[in-house]
Amino acid sequence: MDSTALAERLLSLLVESARVSTYKSALLLAIVDRVQEHIGDGRLPVRDLAERVVELYWPQTLKYPTTGGVLRQVQEGEAVIVTAVTAFRGQLGSELRALPQVHRSGPEWEQLLSRVEEKLAEFPIPRLQKPFQPFLYDFDWTWEAEGKWSVRRYRSSSRMLMLHDGVAETLVSLGPLLRPFIVRWWTDKAAQLNPRVEAARSLIKFEDFLFGRDRVALERVAESLLDLQRGVCFYCGSRIARDREIDHFVPWSRSGDDGLDNLVAACRTCNNDKRATLPGASHLHELLSRNERWFADLDSIATERQWPRNHPRSLAIVRVAYLTGSTDRLLWRWDRAARRRALAPLEGDRLHLERLLAAAMDKDALGATLESQPEAS
Repeated sequence: MDSTALAERLLSLLVESARVSTYKSALLLAIVDRVQEHIGDGRLPVRDLAERVVELYWPQTLKYPTTGGVLRQVQEGEAVIVTAVTAFRGQLGSELRALPQVHRSGPEWEQLLSRVEEKLAEFPIPRLQKPFQPFLYDFDWTWEAEGKWSVRRYRSSSRMLMLHDGVAETLVSLGPLLRPFIVRWWTDKAAQLNPRVEAARSLIKFEDFLFGRDRVALERVAESLLDLQRGVCFYCGSRIARDREIDHFVPWSRSGDDGLDNLVAACRTCNNDKRATLPGASHLHELLSRNERWFADLDSIATERQWPRNHPRSLAIVRVAYLTGSTDRLLWRWDRAARRRALAPLEGDRLHLERLLAAAMDKDALGATLESQPEAS
């Protein structure tokens, strides 16, 4: 199936699906985000999708300002996933919008992932592609259309989505277009499930609560990132203080990655000018160097500031962002000598980008190997 046909079917699913739950939108957005890490292997672990779904629902389990309660995500009955995430938040006593890396371990975290994973396998995964024949993925466990749902049978399955040929590449290339559309679809569904909210505030403000990049939250890591950058803008090198902003190096619209390795402190001018464009090769080199040089410091910041960080995931997302898709895309960079911005097609830097990212992946693989080896006695 070509990319146009796949996009048309996805849009049909969004427009025509019943507005009884936000689970399908959460699953589809999780697939678009996580497929970046599995491009080429054709298999997507449901466990990875469960973690992303938890991340997406996490800020939505805060009490909504105008109602004082957690938003409804299903029309009738209990939203099992939301209830489980809300309970986990309650155990931590957390009011944070971002789910810190430090909380992603231990028996309670594993129990949460298992609960969410099995609910995804029972409900939205089998139903997402209806009324079409499977065109995104297949799976190898039974579900209620073929007999009673069985957790035992699911646990003995591969617990993988088997992606159809070309789906991963197509979803990555369409990601910057699909992600905002899915977010608006989710927002519209949630607003209809929470009519008091829709009447109280505009849909745009409601979407900001559900998915907005919280400036107050980002400020928690701003000072620490600026210290690593010696007080200057990551892109233009100008000294910044009050007008500092935190920028997603690979734009959030392309990646959904809030990890610390993907965040830099920038001046307002550069941040506003770059927007949703990928930075040029020179900036990528600086990012990869910073993340390697200050690896331990970034770990400390993630722990102290309670911020998410998954270095291998962020590195995989960077690689896919640059090396997948059209080479006609423009890259943005700040020309420090000329003191102005420059835009140039990715094609001219393709070989340099491949070498940069290959070297970074090799170093990361070597570091993982060394960490896994037992210490000498």
